[in-house]
Amino acid sequence: MTMKIEGLSEASNLLAHLPNGIETALSRSLNRAMTEGRTVAIESVTDEYTIKAREVRSTFSVKRASRRHLQASLTSRGGSVPLSKYAHRPKTDTTGKKRREVKVGVRKGTLKPLAQGFIHDDFVLQREGRSSYPIRVAYGPAIPVAMANESVSEEVLETMEASVTKRLEHETLRLLKG
Repeated sequence: MTMKIEGLSEASNLLAHLPNGIETALSRSLNRAMTEGRTVAIESVTDEYTIKAREVRSTFSVKRASRRHLQASLTSRGGSVPLSKYAHRPKTDTTGKKRREVKVGVRKGTLKPLAQGFIHDDFVLQREGRSSYPIRVAYGPAIPVAMANESVSEEVLETMEASVTKRLEHETLRLLKG
């Protein structure tokens, strides 16, 4: 996605007499916008899904802008997340004599039974048939898939655009004051 930066021409005119003035202000404001965008993205995903913020944060990488390279990027990469990272009940093992139904909630407010599911060593596992084996680790959606949600991505982009505009004004005044 591409951001629209308001006030760029005004800042450029004000900082024309300073060497690397607009480049410095723009790189600083872009970097702050990426950080704020990541924060909003983490909050948006954790508001909708039952995953912890640290699990979401670990999928992000921020490529920072510099005076020479005035591009910044915020990317989220990662595969499917084990269901044990999402909300599930019970938290303890359900093998042996402690057998109970396992319920998993990927989205907030919903705990649904997991067919043929059990918990062992803090993993949510699932049998592939009626027999004991084979078993597999049960997975939920990947974080980038949650980020692709229209409402999440729109909120992140709006926040980043507002942040760049606000920070560009602040950095311009800061550089002019010396």
